[in-house]
Amino acid sequence: MVQKRRIIQEKGDMLRSKKLIFIAVVGILFVIGFFSMVKQIGTGQVGVVTQYGKVTGRELGEGLAFVLPFGLNNVTVYDIKIQKENVSSTAASLDLQDVSSEIVLNYQLERGSVSNVHQTIGANYVDKIVTPAINEIFKAASSKYTASQLITQRSKLKSDALTGLQTRLKPFGITVSELSIVDFKFSDNFSSAIEEKQVAQQNAERAKFNLEAAKTDAQAQKAQSETLTKEFLQKQAIEKWDGKLPTYLGGGDSVFNIPLTD
Repeated sequence: MVQKRRIIQEKGDMLRSKKLIFIAVVGILFVIGFFSMVKQIGTGQVGVVTQYGKVTGRELGEGLAFVLPFGLNNVTVYDIKIQKENVSSTAASLDLQDVSSEIVLNYQLERGSVSNVHQTIGANYVDKIVTPAINEIFKAASSKYTASQLITQRSKLKSDALTGLQTRLKPFGITVSELSIVDFKFSDNFSSAIEEKQVAQQNAERAKFNLEAAKTDAQAQKAQSETLTKEFLQKQAIEKWDGKLPTYLGGGDSVFNIPLTD
């Protein structure tokens, strides 16, 4: 009887243990499921929800959001704040001079277009779309100008490239806000030729200035010689005379050509 009772007690203990284990497992699964359901999206970010790899069209805004647990829904987070992309690009001018530059592009993903970007391009859209577009547009814009024009009309080149990139990336839901062309460089030979041309122009301008100065000086001297006649000098001397006769006449009999004796 005692043994039977012991067996029943042991079976009861086992059942209680199994029940506790079951409850613990359920509790753990519930906690895991709950946390897998909750997604936090940061400021300036958008979460794209997919189900079994397929884009659902649902985009999660900033803050907390709930999705299906246990991997039924996956969330890929995209930053929609203004981004900056630096690209080193090379091109050829209209007169076939090599030019290289570092281009800085400011852009951002449009809210509402992120799901389409994720579906058609993917999370690495910068390498697939943005960088190639920068290189291609810069080459196309540079080919419209000679090397000299690229120097003198740099702002126009920037405007052409900016407009081209805005047109190219807009259909993908990417807005381009600003473009800068920095560290503009040409080949060493062309740079030397430009420097020599500038020195030659400076020397020519200096020579022209000296020639004009010499002409002006000669004209001034000619005008002075024509103005300073004998009568004019006599008049100037009379106007400045203080009325006193000089003590020494230097052998002459007149002062200012005025006879001193009858």
